[in-house]
Amino acid sequence: MKTITKIVTGISLVGLLFACNKEDKLNYKLQNYDTFTPGAIDDWITKNLTDPYNIEVVYRYQRNMHDINKNIAPADESKVIPQMDIVKKGFLEIYGKVGGVPFIKTYTPKQFALFGSGDYDPDGSVKGGTADGGRRITLYGLNGLNETNPGSVLGNLQVIHHEFTHIINQNRFIPPEFEKVCVGDYYANWTSFENTPAVARALGFVTPYSRKSVGEDFAEVLSHLVVRGQLFYDSYAYGSGATAYPKFKQKEVIVRDYMTKYFNIDVTQLQMEFQRVMEENYKSTEFKLPTLMSNNYVGWLDWDYRNSWGLSKQISAKQKEVLNPILDELGGWTTKSLQFRIVSSAKATLNITFGDNSNTYSAAIDFNITKQVDNTFKFVKSTTQGTGGAYDNAKIDWVVKDVTPLINYLGNTNFVLDWHTPLKDVSPQEYLKFMDFKDSKDPNAIILGQIIERKF
Repeated sequence: MKTITKIVTGISLVGLLFACNKEDKLNYKLQNYDTFTPGAIDDWITKNLTDPYNIEVVYRYQRNMHDINKNIAPADESKVIPQMDIVKKGFLEIYGKVGGVPFIKTYTPKQFALFGSGDYDPDGSVKGGTADGGRRITLYGLNGLNETNPGSVLGNLQVIHHEFTHIINQNRFIPPEFEKVCVGDYYANWTSFENTPAVARALGFVTPYSRKSVGEDFAEVLSHLVVRGQLFYDSYAYGSGATAYPKFKQKEVIVRDYMTKYFNIDVTQLQMEFQRVMEENYKSTEFKLPTLMSNNYVGWLDWDYRNSWGLSKQISAKQKEVLNPILDELGGWTTKSLQFRIVSSAKATLNITFGDNSNTYSAAIDFNITKQVDNTFKFVKSTTQGTGGAYDNAKIDWVVKDVTPLINYLGNTNFVLDWHTPLKDVSPQEYLKFMDFKDSKDPNAIILGQIIERKF
């Protein structure tokens, strides 16, 4: 039987060989049905991104560039140039100016892939972008971009700066001390109902998504510092409570040191350049003082110009007129500090400390903040004041006498709030540090204050 089997097998193989050698002509013409020819979009990409930055932009639909199990819409071609112009102005040029040409050539992603709709996950979350292999950034949701709306541009750039952080993290690892700040609080199932914004914030995370991993946390901190700005970050940290506040500030220090140590990039300069681009190119008011005041991002103002900051500044005659009665002394006591603390968008508290070498006392007076239709502000003494020692001290006759000129001036004047030094002239050391209360009827009457961060 073994012999028969071998013979049959051999015959079968011969037959197969014969069949394979038989040539059948295929009546089919191979043809490329893609009739695409490069046009104005491609010329713009070549001129603005490929030639100067060696960046490729894939905007024609490529299913292999997203999860093949998902249906994601292609990009609207009318949005391609606006999107990539935002990338160019709000990301590439900012890092190029601050980090220099070598940084851009080394770390800039070499490919951007664009898709029209969001990348929806089963848990209900939507990806705005991804960073792949350290060389590609994929952007989703392009068809919803409104390049004429500063808010839409800010949201778009938030994604871009977040994803770029992942790329630089793949080149220089996140310092291990960053994870230790919130060790034990990361939560991979970050979309779970119990991970509310309030819960994440109380734990020291700037967004619920930050809890997903150390990498996402790091990227959220840096992107928020740049895109939302320092005063937003400081205000958010303070509003998160005494336990969470130091965690936010520790993370900021680590992120800033990381950027300086590994890339020689000053985050403050990134913030300054980002603000300039948003204001000049997209007419954003996000970083203007009326907006910051309305959002309660300003913090506290030091009005004691006897401090070191006041020695190098020109103090107006009006500021001396209304503040000197307080600063000279209060009822024979030495005035130690004078702060105008922004408590909320609608409330401020004048806080004065006074005493001698052995004793310090406080006086507090609340003010209502009202924003006028012309974007000016008025600060009127509140009808209802707080209670307790500091508020009681403010009722002492000699405190009332010395504070009344300031109270009357604030309540009877409309103030234009503005930065003391224009953005184009300010140094990184004084950026977001000094603001003016300008009398709307007298441009020479200014109350200058130093912004100081709220602290517990």
